[in-house]
Amino acid sequence: MRGAPGIAANKESIMHTEQRFRELLDRYIAGNCTPQERAIIEEWFEKGGDVSKADLHLSPDDTSRLLANIHHLQDEPSVHRMAEPRKLPLLRALPRWRSVAVWAGILLAVGLGIRHAGKIRDVFSGSESPVVFLALVTGKGEIKQVTLPDGSVVLLNANSKLDYHPDFAGHRQLRLSGEALFTVTRDEAHPFTVLTGDSLTTTVLGTAFNINSYDKGEDIRISVVSGKVAVSKPGGALGTLTRAQAIRYHKAGKNFAVSHNVATENITSWSRGEWEYENLRFSDLALLLENQYGITLTSRLGQKELQTNVSINFSRKQPANEIMEVFCGFAGCRFRVLSATAIEIY
Repeated sequence: MRGAPGIAANKESIMHTEQRFRELLDRYIAGNCTPQERAIIEEWFEKGGDVSKADLHLSPDDTSRLLANIHHLQDEPSVHRMAEPRKLPLLRALPRWRSVAVWAGILLAVGLGIRHAGKIRDVFSGSESPVVFLALVTGKGEIKQVTLPDGSVVLLNANSKLDYHPDFAGHRQLRLSGEALFTVTRDEAHPFTVLTGDSLTTTVLGTAFNINSYDKGEDIRISVVSGKVAVSKPGGALGTLTRAQAIRYHKAGKNFAVSHNVATENITSWSRGEWEYENLRFSDLALLLENQYGITLTSRLGQKELQTNVSINFSRKQPANEIMEVFCGFAGCRFRVLSATAIEIY
C-alpha cells in the first residue's frame, strides 16, 4: 500500500526520539549527564513533567533515585527518606512545583529540545526559547470544544488549528489558523492574545469573541460578542472593538473596515451547525465546502462574478448538492459533480 513507508518512518522517528530521551534520563538518574543535558531534564520537570504520563517504564529503584534527585534540586532535607521505592506520579511527589494542565506530546517535545540543544523557536516572536507550543486540531466537518488551563473556553470550527503556550496560565498566547469562538476568563495580569494571518493580533482581558482566519480565505473577520478587544498588527493599531462590532481585514489589499450593530447570533451560527452569509461569494462557498464537506470547488467562470446579492443560511443537515443548487440559483451559474470530493461551476 502506498504511503505505508512514510508512516513507518514517522513511527521509527518517534521511537528513536523516545529512546534518546530514555537514555538521557538514565544518565541523569546515574548522575552522568552533561550540564546541558541536566538543564533539559530539569526544565522538563519544572514545567510539569510526569513520569507516569511519559510512559518511561522506570523500575521502582530508578523512580526512587529520580525522585531523590528532584528533591535534592529543591534543597529539601528529606532526600534520605526516599530510600524505599515509591510508585507515585512525579507531580504528586512535588506538590510545590506548578503543573501545566495539558501536556500532550511532552515526550516528543523534549526529544525535539534535545535535538536542538534544548531550544525551540518561539512561533510568536521567532526567537529561540525552550517553548514548544501545544496544538488543537479539528478535521473536516468537526467542531471541538476545549477548556484551556486558565478556564477559558474555545469552540474550534472545522479544519482549524490552534497553538497555545504550554504554561498557559502565565502566558496566554495562541496562534489560530481557521475559526474559533473564544470565551475568555478575565486575568488583568495576563492578557489573552491571539495571533492570526497577516500578523494580526487580538488582545483581550475577559470577553467573548469570534475570529475567522482561514489560510485560504480572502479576509480575516474578528467579531465581539461581549466585552472589548484590541486589534493590531506590526506598525500600528487597527482599532478597539466592543460588543456587536466587527472588523474585516482584506489580506490582498491590506485594508480593513469596521462594522457596527453586527448580529452576533449570525456570526456564531456555525457553533449551532448553521452558516449565515450576506452576499455569499464564490470564495466563501469554496471555503465552506472544503472545511465542512471535504469538497474542492472550482470554476470555469470568473470567480469575482460569482456571488449572490441576498442573505443566505445553510444547515449542516443539508447535502453539498443542495447548497450548490441554492448558490447557483442566485448567482446564475450551473455546476457538475466531478467526484465525491470535487465540484465544478460552469
